[in-house]
Amino acid sequence: MRTLAPMAVAALALLGACATHAPSGVPAVSVPASFSKGPSGPVTGEAQWWTAFNDPVLTGLVTRALAGSPEVQQTLARVREAREQEAITRGGHGPQVNASAQASQARLSRNALPSALSGLFSGNPGQGGSGGGIGLPGEAFTTYQAGFDASWELDMFGGQKSADQSAHDRAEAASWSARDARVVLTAEVANTYQQYRALQRRLALADQVLATQREALDFLQVRARNGLNMDSDVRQQERAVEQAQAQRDDLAAQTQARLHALSTLLGLSPNALAGELAVAPNAAPTLVDVPPGLPSELLKRRPDIRAAERQVAAANSDVGVATADLYPKVTLTGALQLASRSLSNLLENDSLQDNASGRISLPLLNRGRLHATVRLRQAQADEAAAAYRKAVFGALRDVEDGLTRLDADRHRLGQLKAATAAASDESDASVVRYRNGLIAAGDMLRARQTWQAACDAQIQAEAAAAQDMAALYKALGGGWDDRRTLTHEDKPNGHGA
Repeated sequence: MRTLAPMAVAALALLGACATHAPSGVPAVSVPASFSKGPSGPVTGEAQWWTAFNDPVLTGLVTRALAGSPEVQQTLARVREAREQEAITRGGHGPQVNASAQASQARLSRNALPSALSGLFSGNPGQGGSGGGIGLPGEAFTTYQAGFDASWELDMFGGQKSADQSAHDRAEAASWSARDARVVLTAEVANTYQQYRALQRRLALADQVLATQREALDFLQVRARNGLNMDSDVRQQERAVEQAQAQRDDLAAQTQARLHALSTLLGLSPNALAGELAVAPNAAPTLVDVPPGLPSELLKRRPDIRAAERQVAAANSDVGVATADLYPKVTLTGALQLASRSLSNLLENDSLQDNASGRISLPLLNRGRLHATVRLRQAQADEAAAAYRKAVFGALRDVEDGLTRLDADRHRLGQLKAATAAASDESDASVVRYRNGLIAAGDMLRARQTWQAACDAQIQAEAAAAQDMAALYKALGGGWDDRRTLTHEDKPNGHGA
């Protein structure tokens, strides 16, 4: 291109220092110096925290869930979408150069020109025939063209840079959201698994309770036949048997529902794990102390907070894009072509033609709409900032709640274990006393029922403690490994976190 439009040169001189940039920082949030419970130190959000339960079955289920969960696959697809959108945005802001080639054929109409002009073209005004004119009406000719055309909208006010940054920040937010999905999934698998195992143990205990109630019914029926009990006692015990049966059936339904939920989390059909998990472990889940660390570390550890932070940055960049639309746009265009009516001389210098231009455009009549767009983007940035603060405070609350619940679980579990041990001793002693004729069978059965009720309460408390342990690890941001090499689809900032 041999020339540059004076208008574009003036734009570069007058507007070069006027670029606008939106702030990309996140709002400052005041956090406490430490949590109310637990020692301080680095936040304990281990990547494979579920191994603390010492349950190989649970570890295998979590691994399979991370590989097969449709929800995780959906979030990874969103990461790929965001990365490609970032590439599309960046690719649309540089100089656009297109190569083209074409051949065209045209025929001049014999009847379209006045007779005088027709004669001029024929080289013999007023007479027919052919000669040395410009071109005969009715003549057909072919034109060949090949070349390049280019256009470039200069980013004088930072709009394109802001758009690129916004797309990048949203891609990062998608990647952190994918990590958060893994955190949520691992906690949900552990929670559902512990519920299922506890229900299995409670169901086995419910079978024992039902057997005890039926044994008590048989005992009362024998005594009633011998005139030692009234029929009302028998009917009351029959209702107790029916109630125990109903409770057992309800537990069985809950157990199946938890199995279905667990299978679905792994991306399997509802009953796919039925055979694999048919046998319940005898031991209660292992509980360990979870040191929470420093509250400020949560801002770096929790993926949902990091995602919210990137959304704030993206929203601020959107403000920059809208603000840049208020200012003039400078566009440079040009074309360089070879054109000829014959292929034989298409590549000669005489076939060269080019043009270049510069244009400045400034919106005038729609500035009210543009200002409203800026205010809209600013409101959206304020909303993103509020969502970020909400995520931070919610994270702090999650940890404090988890610490409080887990501490209460431990105290409660200790008391229930003592009560269960005492009830067990009383049940064993009642059997001995019954065999020695010191108490009636009904007293022995009631002692056994007391022990069974204590066992059920302990099982529920153990499951609650295990679930609260999983919830605390989730609150601390556990479940993703910041030391592993990330894939392209899951790589914030283009490298490991």
